[in-house]
Amino acid sequence: MTDNRADLQVGNLIFEVSRLMRRRFEEEAKGLGLTMQQARVISFLHEASSGLPQKTIAKAIDMDPMTLSGILDRLQKRKLVQRIVDPSDSRAKQVLLTEDGRALYNEARAIGEGIGQKLADRVLCRLPDSQREALITGLGVIRDELGDMSFAQKEKEK
Repeated sequence: MTDNRADLQVGNLIFEVSRLMRRRFEEEAKGLGLTMQQARVISFLHEASSGLPQKTIAKAIDMDPMTLSGILDRLQKRKLVQRIVDPSDSRAKQVLLTEDGRALYNEARAIGEGIGQKLADRVLCRLPDSQREALITGLGVIRDELGDMSFAQKEKEK
């Protein structure tokens, strides 16, 4: 049997670390005019070799389609993405990252890597190797387990 308080504490700590990392990114990316949500979209599109349907993007980054649509509107106004008619479904749109979008991705990625390096240099370096490895492994297990569970499974286990 597990201690529910400890389970809640782990969840709260993960949430707080995530919130603080997101805030740090947005502070440092302010000069780029980029939010974390916009950066997630640009990053996902950067990995694609061709255009992707909006529906695919929303599902892959776990974002509400209407929220994604608003983000894409703002990115398109800045000429960072282009939306074209999906050749296989004229009702759907495919999204492509423009050259300006790719350039912004590189700048945003450098910011993210810098934050990660600062975290390693200031915090993670204080942990013994065994604790650092256990932290990385544990977080990976949590991510994989939560990612593998269907919504129905998650609700059923509540």
